[in-house]
Amino acid sequence: MTQSTTTSVRAVMANVRAVKELSPHLSRVTLHSPAFAELSYLASDQYIRLLLPAPHQSEPKLPLADRWWPEMLAMPVAQRPILRNYTVADLRPDAAEMDVDFVRHGDVGPATRWVNRATTGDAVGVLEQGVLHAVRDDADEYLIVGDDTALPAAAGVLLALPGSVSATAILEVPTSQDRRDLPSRAQTRVRYLSRQDPHTQPGLLLTDAVYDWRPSGGRVIAWVAGEQSMVKTVRRILVRAGVPKSDISFHGYFKFGKAQY
Repeated sequence: MTQSTTTSVRAVMANVRAVKELSPHLSRVTLHSPAFAELSYLASDQYIRLLLPAPHQSEPKLPLADRWWPEMLAMPVAQRPILRNYTVADLRPDAAEMDVDFVRHGDVGPATRWVNRATTGDAVGVLEQGVLHAVRDDADEYLIVGDDTALPAAAGVLLALPGSVSATAILEVPTSQDRRDLPSRAQTRVRYLSRQDPHTQPGLLLTDAVYDWRPSGGRVIAWVAGEQSMVKTVRRILVRAGVPKSDISFHGYFKFGKAQY
């Protein structure tokens, strides 16, 4: 994949081409849109906004302008699409395809309900949003911390690391069956933590694990993502351990117990 920039921020309609179960709580959805042929992979943490159909809609009503947010807010609530952020797991412009990984926790949230029922041909909107974190080339060591919602982005960061750095990934998943092999050119140690109880708040196991982490020496770049309170706590731990704030990339994807937007 080559790095490039996108030319538009307008929402495009995409259709489900395939749904694949990666683990008991993780599914990969392959989306197709002619507009994807004009996109290029940007970096390891490239993300999109998915616009899911509102209840009783077969396809979402998409905003048409570049300033899409005010247009969405002006829509009647019953017609407004459901907005969620996701990492691009893979992008294949030659096939006009994009892979997006979904964490499935029961059938409670709108995105989980959608992916549990997704079939070939289902329509969703996609807004390409760029990159949250481009891998730094001045690092001696990377620390990657994330819960299951961060797995796709963590996999991308690990894959993008050069062989000259060492990396420690501390990742929390619902069960041991949700562990994935994460390739990387870096000298990598991956530690998985399993919650086991699906009702437990994500991220609680990560804070204790980061307390016990020790840098190997040199410049550490930390990437932390997942449940908001976990991200804030881990950031504080790292700052107290001596990692400069400017060397911590942190992203709160959701707040436990509350719906987004």
